[in-house]
Amino acid sequence: MKDIADSAQLPVVPTESMRCCGNRGWMVGVTLAAVGVAIYFAGVASEARRSEETPAVASNSSSLSNWQNLPIANATAAVSSEKFSLATGAVSDQADGLFVLDHNSGLLQCSVMYPRVGRFAATFTGNVAEALGTDGKGGSYIMATGQADFPRSSSNPVGRSVIYVLDTATGNYACYGVPFNAQAMNSNRPQQGLLVLIGQGTANPVIDRDDLR
Repeated sequence: MKDIADSAQLPVVPTESMRCCGNRGWMVGVTLAAVGVAIYFAGVASEARRSEETPAVASNSSSLSNWQNLPIANATAAVSSEKFSLATGAVSDQADGLFVLDHNSGLLQCSVMYPRVGRFAATFTGNVAEALGTDGKGGSYIMATGQADFPRSSSNPVGRSVIYVLDTATGNYACYGVPFNAQAMNSNRPQQGLLVLIGQGTANPVIDRDDLR
């Protein structure tokens, strides 16, 4: 009686189904492996991005907290066109003055909005034509605001800002103050009056040579 060989040692003869589908199975296996590798590396890259973004978020939060601790800055602005000049300046701790200059008439107005009522309730006016020597014929002006700590009292109220106006044709300039009453604003009482001419000058002074000797 012949010995029967171990089935594990017998050669494997491909069947018809293996011959027709072997290549396709090999391709499917390779494809699945490639997909698995791609998913793995995508996960690694995503984790790396998250680790890089986390410190940035923390840094931004720290920066925002630092900004919140900074003091509040008061800013002024000025702009001029062919017909009008406009500027802003603080007249008290709670309100700004809006300065508007009409180039044709020389009329300078300061309007103040009361924060509690949300409307303009104070108006101060003046005419710069005489101070600047334009004789009401119109001029080319520029202006800016500044601050001056003048002595003030209940009978002599004064705002924190002064307004400087320059006639660019002649170089003449003038400085005006605002008789603003902060107590009237706190009581919601309207105000109106005249801007106070503080000083005048010129950007083209005549040099006296005798004084220089």
